[in-house]
Amino acid sequence: MTLLAHGIGARGDLPLSVGTLAVVAGVAVFVSFAALLTGWKEPRFAAIAKGRSVFSVSPGVAISVTGITRTVGALAVGVSLWSALFVEDSTVENIAPRMVYVLFWIVIPLSSVVFGDLWRLFSPFEVIASLTKRFRHAGPVSKQSGSLYGAAFFLLLFLWLELSFHRPAGRTPLAIMLIVWIGWCSQGAVRGGTTWLGNNDPLAVLTRLLSSVSCLTVRANELVVRRPIVGLADVPTQRGLAAVVLVVLGGTSFDGLSRTDWWTSLISGKMEWTRTLVNTLGLLFVTALIISLFLGAVRLMQRKDENEDPMFEDGFAISLVPVLVGYGIAHYFSMAVFEGQFLLIQASDPFGLGWDLFGTRTDYVNYRIVSSTTIAAVQASGIIAGHIAGVVVGHDRALESLKKRENLAAQLPLVALLVALTMIALLLLVEA
Repeated sequence: MTLLAHGIGARGDLPLSVGTLAVVAGVAVFVSFAALLTGWKEPRFAAIAKGRSVFSVSPGVAISVTGITRTVGALAVGVSLWSALFVEDSTVENIAPRMVYVLFWIVIPLSSVVFGDLWRLFSPFEVIASLTKRFRHAGPVSKQSGSLYGAAFFLLLFLWLELSFHRPAGRTPLAIMLIVWIGWCSQGAVRGGTTWLGNNDPLAVLTRLLSSVSCLTVRANELVVRRPIVGLADVPTQRGLAAVVLVVLGGTSFDGLSRTDWWTSLISGKMEWTRTLVNTLGLLFVTALIISLFLGAVRLMQRKDENEDPMFEDGFAISLVPVLVGYGIAHYFSMAVFEGQFLLIQASDPFGLGWDLFGTRTDYVNYRIVSSTTIAAVQASGIIAGHIAGVVVGHDRALESLKKRENLAAQLPLVALLVALTMIALLLLVEA
């Protein structure tokens, strides 16, 4: 078993040929934009993003609930670190690889798309921030304060470990990564509190962005229900927002490329650090390509609009968040289904001591729980829906931020980018 295998369906699992599917999807994205032009001429998201409160709890209950969930989060982080340091270096015995790559990287972020920001609920670093609050200087904090470049850098390092390093599930690299992450977030929680974590903890930044797509959010101890994707209107425009989105988008794009027959043959026979070097160059090239395509599109939009906003690209980066969700579903759905089962099995004996805490130690992974056709359909649907939603978000943001809203041609570069990304993503998906 290969831990990082995503089980992507082959082209024969899809009802259409790869070329036909890519063209149909690209046309669907463009037609969606054309439809928006006729009936969506004023920004809407900001006005309806507030949603409506479903129920609220007292501050005491909220503290009790978060106390329990963050204790669970601390246990999860602690088990991961202990296993990475002391348990046998084997993906069968050691739970750390699946805790990191399945729970923290897939389950929590993608579940936040449905249930709201889960890491905010489970983060043990929030406990540190709360306990040290009295020792920090309390000054006014702007909603747009702080840069996200630090989070983007750590996300790039993580993607390098997952996709480029020759031993991504090795005990030593995981231990180093966890120690650096825990140390970084702990010192930041002490110095800057919750605000610092929201801008610098890479997992917090990622889940906050993805949860903006959700119909659920929590505000002041109230559970709020809103329409899908409208929460993106509440995402503050911060420096580095585009960097975060594009780094993760570049990483998932390289993930698709690295699973094609062409890339497999390219690195075939290359050993350890040579393989790492080639994969690193591939990751950096694909990420740079995605960044260049996006910046080229938004710079053209900015020029057409005669707009001098220095954070123009960060503002339009939210249009790629639904694309990020679609890519996440496409690349990690099957991994979550199959490796998630293995994680539940390992949870009964996290330290390889022969325990059976939850009665799952002797269970087996059911690889028939979903068919390859279902996996392929979910993946293709995720990509197409994500790009269509991206067009909707981009159109609403354009109506809100462009000076010349009547110049609809100014939006065409972004639409062309999304059409191109749709077709490329589907081609990589089915070729993998």
